Amino acid sequence: MAAMSDRYLRRYAMLLAAQTACASVVLANIHAVFRILIENIGTPNASAPMTVLQILAAAALGQACYWYRLRKVPIPTGYRNIVLGHLLAFASRLGFIFGGALFSLYFLRHAPMLTLAPLDIAWRGALLIAVLFALYCYTLELERLGGALQLPPKP
Repeated sequence: MAAMSDRYLRRYAMLLAAQTACASVVLANIHAVFRILIENIGTPNASAPMTVLQILAAAALGQACYWYRLRKVPIPTGYRNIVLGHLLAFASRLGFIFGGALFSLYFLRHAPMLTLAPLDIAWRGALLIAVLFALYCYTLELERLGGALQLPPKP
């Protein structure tokens, strides 16, 4: 039984590390766009194709890891660390605040370009929703892990 538990723990850790890397790519790109926005307030800036591809790839990979973990790999139990559990729950909420910043950034950055074609607005909106959903799933995973770490051990 311990070997199976160790196997699941390793698999869970690898999936969470991949999700964390994906979320980091998204958040790093948000940070870069914030800098561009602040330096060029009110000026429409076209998104670099590589930036969009990085965000799409990170969101897709993060989603694949999340849904695989949700279906196949249980959250580790039997460990208790209240402080780490609280920190993970805090990080999950903080991470989604950055996702909300992405949402506002989208409108601030593209407000001067509201004359775009409906198809262009549609794909930008779909990308925004997909990235926000990917960040939501990641922060939900952190919340679940934080909650599991705060549960009293089973007798």
